[in-house]
Amino acid sequence: MSGTVLIITDATDYTADLIVADLQARGVGVTRLDPGSGPVHLAATLARGRWRNGLGDEHRAVDLGEVVSVLWRWPTPAPGHPSIERPARRAWAAREDAAGIFGVLKALPVLWINHPDLAAAANSKPGQLVTATECGLNVPDTIVTTSGEAVRAWACGRDVLFKAFHAQGADDDAMVTASRVDPDELPDELGAASLFQEIVSGVPVRLTMVGTQPFAVTITGTADLDWRPVQHRLTFARIDVPPDVLRAVHRFMLRYRLEYGAFDFIATDDAWTFLEINPTGMYGFVEIRSGLRITAAICDRLCEAMQSPVSSDAGVGR
Repeated sequence: MSGTVLIITDATDYTADLIVADLQARGVGVTRLDPGSGPVHLAATLARGRWRNGLGDEHRAVDLGEVVSVLWRWPTPAPGHPSIERPARRAWAAREDAAGIFGVLKALPVLWINHPDLAAAANSKPGQLVTATECGLNVPDTIVTTSGEAVRAWACGRDVLFKAFHAQGADDDAMVTASRVDPDELPDELGAASLFQEIVSGVPVRLTMVGTQPFAVTITGTADLDWRPVQHRLTFARIDVPPDVLRAVHRFMLRYRLEYGAFDFIATDDAWTFLEINPTGMYGFVEIRSGLRITAAICDRLCEAMQSPVSSDAGVGR
């Protein structure tokens, strides 16, 4: 197969390691870059409506004209060239790098998992909840507010949790987990826009979507609302997705033009309730503990574009 799969992510993305290994075992050309990790060398020329020629770092390079698909996960922000000493000048250079390097990459008319602009739109929690409702999914009652008094008026005796918009907090080593709160103990002024939801009882489910393929597991082994910090204690068991939920999820994926999504639900015998989606979420822990072949499905999709010549009309985020 001709062409190259380009993976854009940071060095600590161990989920991407699974994909690189699978592609290499297939004999597929794959280049992994993090444009924000250090000086990047770019010499892109526009020819017949497509950016071509070189992008690379001190270890590797790729001809953009040979790229047939891109896996975009967690690239670090452009830092500015290390030779620039003045902070203001270096910050300006970082903005120019972001506009130029990421701009050229995002303009590649190839298969994306997922295109960063589409992933950014899908990553908005308020937007997710509206779209999920429009697509036919159940969602928890929710309030977004800066006022503790508003939360108390809204809660009306419900069990309530707080969920951050960004799981990475002020401390780089700290995760902000979803947690139960007592509205009566909240200050009148919260200090930031905050999201609160009614707690839904049931079994947590992680549904990983690759295109139209579902890979779902139930999660047991903790009574905590947020199971992420205790993954080592958990059991992941395969589960079928109810047909009505799967149809709604397909509609959701189409609305945002996503090729991949890690969905979280709460499941009961009667219904599944949508909590959120991470369009660049990790899945390796699910695959390793359940045996689901998620990596293979992602690599199959990345390689599909190699079945026909690279074309400038392939369609961004197709």
